[in-house]
Amino acid sequence: MKILIMKFLHQKQVHFTLVILLISPINTLCLDNTNNSSGLSFIRKNEPKEGAFSILVPKGWQMEGGIFRLDALQAGGPLNAIEAKCDLTLKSDKKGTISFRILPDIVYAHPGIGGGFFPVGSNYQGAEIRQIVDAPTFLTAIFTGLHPRVSNMKTLKLVRLPGEKQAIDQGLSYTNQLLSQIGLQSMSYKSDVAAGIFEYVEDNIHFREIILTGIIDMPAALTWKNTRTLVFRAPSENFDQWRPVVDIIRFSVQFNQKWFLKESQGQRERANIVMKVYDEIRQIDQEIIKKTTVNREEIMNDNFLVLTEQEEYVNPHTGKVEVDTEAYKFRWITSGGDIYYTNHEDENPNLFLQQTDYKLTPVRKRKNE
Repeated sequence: MKILIMKFLHQKQVHFTLVILLISPINTLCLDNTNNSSGLSFIRKNEPKEGAFSILVPKGWQMEGGIFRLDALQAGGPLNAIEAKCDLTLKSDKKGTISFRILPDIVYAHPGIGGGFFPVGSNYQGAEIRQIVDAPTFLTAIFTGLHPRVSNMKTLKLVRLPGEKQAIDQGLSYTNQLLSQIGLQSMSYKSDVAAGIFEYVEDNIHFREIILTGIIDMPAALTWKNTRTLVFRAPSENFDQWRPVVDIIRFSVQFNQKWFLKESQGQRERANIVMKVYDEIRQIDQEIIKKTTVNREEIMNDNFLVLTEQEEYVNPHTGKVEVDTEAYKFRWITSGGDIYYTNHEDENPNLFLQQTDYKLTPVRKRKNE
């Protein structure tokens, strides 16, 4: 009997210990404090715009935004219109005192795209031309963009995340294999990932905020983009207690398979359209580059000719280009190299020099004409 009692007490002790272990700091942050609840309740909700995925949301929180799409015509081109984008915010109240936000992936174009005719800051086929930066730098720019007027801002931590980078690189491996097979290893896609923790004061509340973002460089397409950009904030005094909620929400995402398949098919169709556009763009770019090179050569050549008061003529007998004075409007030449200069159009030297093979030498036609 004593043994049974001890065994029963031991089982109760183990059960009690497990219960204690399961009561984490999250469980003390009940949003609807009642006598019957001591934990934090999450509700699975669908992404509101297209039902693209479901996500766990703390009970009582608000959800804003969701999937959106850019119109290629309005955006100035297709580069940001291929993929559906997501800007979704989960927040504890209207002000977002505690909030979690998924920011959209935005494609940027490398300087030099389009033959270098588009300056930094301009739009090329729907993408802003912007010099690529590393993940920590881009992350800091995100913070500044989100909070342009906060005070007492401090950067507590700014580190790279090799684990997140490895996850992104795995997703890029197939594309890089294809590039390698066609001899474009130097064009392989690369990634960089970082996280930062910031403190600041906004609306007289002292906040702490964590931002995570990745950068994917796509040199084969002369573009780059941010990816997996997440923002979470809470008042500094209880940030550490709320921080585990980030991972709960983040890893709770479950994609709607029907939406995902439809989106993948749509992306392929839109990508095919973009590839056709790219082929046309590349042809145009090549023509622009060719034309520009020719123009530059002609301009430099013409400048030389102007400075030296010379002109280029095409010898009608040999087809060769000859440089000669531009002091006369008309130049005649024989097969033996005899030349007659005149300013009068009606003077034909064959008539009065008793020769028959004088031919008028035309000015060389410019390549850019």
